[in-house]
Amino acid sequence: MIFKPYKFDISQYGEKTRKKLEFTITNVTDEKLDIDLVDMPSGMFKLSLPKSVKPGKTAKGKIELLDEFVSEEFQKSITIELTGKETNRFTVPVKRVIRIPGQKANETKPAVKTTSG
Repeated sequence: MIFKPYKFDISQYGEKTRKKLEFTITNVTDEKLDIDLVDMPSGMFKLSLPKSVKPGKTAKGKIELLDEFVSEEFQKSITIELTGKETNRFTVPVKRVIRIPGQKANETKPAVKTTSG
C-alpha cells in the first residue's frame, strides 16, 4: 500500500486559507484491501476514505480541517487499517503550520499596526 503524500501536510503559507488535502492510496498487492479508519482526533477533521482498493489500483481520499481549527497549528495523526488476507495498520502524520507575511511564527492572527495619540 502506498499513500501519496505519505504525510498529510495541510499547512498554510500566505493569506489564502488552506484546509483540505486530497491524497491517493495505491494497492500494490495482489488482493483487494478493505480500508477502515481506526483512530483520528475527535471533531477535528472530516475524512473521506474509499471502502476498498482493488489489486494494482489507486483510489482517492480527502482530509478536511473543520472551521474551528483553521487558525491552529498542530501535529496529529490518523490510523487506518487495511484488511486482506492479513490486517495491517498505518499511522499517517497530519501537520499544520501557518505562515502569513507580516506575521510572527506561532501568531495565529494577522499582524495589526496600532497608533497611539
